[in-house]
Amino acid sequence: MADNRLTNLKVKLGIFCLASALQAGAVPVKLLTQQQLPYSNQLEDGRQTGIALETVRCVMNKLQRPVEIKFLPWKRAQNLVELGEADGFFSASQSNERDRYASLTQMIAPQQWRWYFRRDSHAKPLSEEFRQSAMVGAYFGSNMLSWLKISGYRIYASPPGHDQLLKMLIAGRVEAVLASDLAMNESIRLTHSEQKIRSELLEDKPLGVYFGHRFLKEEPEFLARFNAELPLCRSKL
Repeated sequence: MADNRLTNLKVKLGIFCLASALQAGAVPVKLLTQQQLPYSNQLEDGRQTGIALETVRCVMNKLQRPVEIKFLPWKRAQNLVELGEADGFFSASQSNERDRYASLTQMIAPQQWRWYFRRDSHAKPLSEEFRQSAMVGAYFGSNMLSWLKISGYRIYASPPGHDQLLKMLIAGRVEAVLASDLAMNESIRLTHSEQKIRSELLEDKPLGVYFGHRFLKEEPEFLARFNAELPLCRSKL
């Protein structure tokens, strides 16, 4: 009996060592993201955190695949995946433009597109009058900015992040901004602006990882395997 247990232990240890060796020798999957609390955050000491980032790391660990996550400006991250110089980017919502060169996973984190206004504003953002006359904004490289352009809104500016969007809104340079709810709410909380701002839901737009078609052509089973591990990893957050 003792010999059998010892043999089983050796087999399990051997499998673990083999898996570790394979993971160590594998080429890292190169993923790109942006600095955006609470989804992805890189601290000054280099540590990486965030609800979306930790979900991605959890899945990659379960797949026993090394991953290299780099923080870049959002538009550049997408361009590099389109060019085949990186394997994927996150956290991203679905768009036809992105679908041309990449495929989206199932949800890694929730997101709502919300209109944000100054507290005293009574604007109706879906009205034709608002669309034709009001100045609005969204951050550079975002799906929200693309949607505003396609929908015919007058765009005042497209700064690189939610902090700058909030400053523009409070300063009165725009009538409204379209933003990711958790990210904008974090900016509002950090600046103690809760009493200055109100919001209105536009639509739910869950976030996933876009893996480039070039990467998936080399690993056609990867997307299905990634999605299969997602539910358990999301539940840990």
